[in-house]
Amino acid sequence: MSPAVGHPPLREMLRACIGAGIGLTLCTFLVRLTMAPVTAEGPDPTLLLIAPLGATAMLAFAVPSSPLAQPWSALVGNTASALVGVSVVMTVTEPWLALGLSVTLAMIVMMLLRATHPPAAGVALGAVLTADSVREVGFSYAFSPVLLDTSLLLLVAVLFNRVTGRVYPFRQPEDHAPRHVGEASLSPAIDSKELTALLQRLGLDANIGAADLARLIDAAHKQAAEHLFDGVETAQIMSRDVVTAYPRMPVSQIAALFRQHKVRTLPVVGFDGVFQGLVSESDLVRTLHNPDAKADSGVLNRLLRASRDVVEPVAADVMEPMVGTVSEVTPLGVLIDLLAEGAQQAVPVLDDGRLVGIVSRADLIAALAKAHQSHHAEQTEAEGNDV
Repeated sequence: MSPAVGHPPLREMLRACIGAGIGLTLCTFLVRLTMAPVTAEGPDPTLLLIAPLGATAMLAFAVPSSPLAQPWSALVGNTASALVGVSVVMTVTEPWLALGLSVTLAMIVMMLLRATHPPAAGVALGAVLTADSVREVGFSYAFSPVLLDTSLLLLVAVLFNRVTGRVYPFRQPEDHAPRHVGEASLSPAIDSKELTALLQRLGLDANIGAADLARLIDAAHKQAAEHLFDGVETAQIMSRDVVTAYPRMPVSQIAALFRQHKVRTLPVVGFDGVFQGLVSESDLVRTLHNPDAKADSGVLNRLLRASRDVVEPVAADVMEPMVGTVSEVTPLGVLIDLLAEGAQQAVPVLDDGRLVGIVSRADLIAALAKAHQSHHAEQTEAEGNDV
């Protein structure tokens, strides 16, 4: 038997503990300020409220990306459970029955509201344990202090997490987000709905959110790609003598470059050397076949085009600005994965945004063939030595 959770870094431990301490201290003061004193004998319900709020703080500060820690789960879960607890106290007189019933009903309500929050079961149970005091307060107990203090704790969590570099609340990822210049994305083509359905099928939707799973798949996919051909980097196979176009170059000149240099992709580079996009043969053919394909077909634009001579499109009009790019130290496995997606014929190599080379599919095939020949030669030599 061993721990299921990895050992967190000391900095993260201190960050979470300090944040939780600040949040709970403020909540304690707010409870005392807003909760009217009760006359019934027995434990103070406001003190018992701090126990489940401590568990809420643990989730919001230590594991802010968990679905159980999100504001909807915490706020709705705690408040709904408090209402359930007060309702049970008002209607059930047998303590042994009220204890189990409050937690059971609170769990049902939380799951129906999609607000599963484990500490909230403690809120319902706490209401029953302080039944005499809660009866005097009534249903207002669910709003002050439960709703009010949970809101304060979550507000502190949002501010503290952001100040210390954590994202909270943790939002769902954008599906199929476009790749911008300078980003080599290896995200599998699975949208958040499919990921959510997968987690539900495996019974893990309460433990990990679709956003977390997407990041995990992406990281694992990238790590696996980097292990292919360990030690081989982009700089070893890229072409440094690159034919380029500038943003205002007419498409007729781009076509001439394609014919002259027998290439299938041209990077578009500004006069400052900064990479701006790629022009492929298919982009050029599409533009020459239909020059207005990328233009807005609105009434105003049609009238303007009809009132002037047709102007030849330039590179900036036909290029694709959102493409995957790499650096000189990118592993060969990442390049293979990126080009295998089929969206682009070549991958620009950038250094601080400036084009320093390009890797075409031909370059990649040549590198793979060379690696295969080397491996085959080593095998032959080893077999010869054995004989």
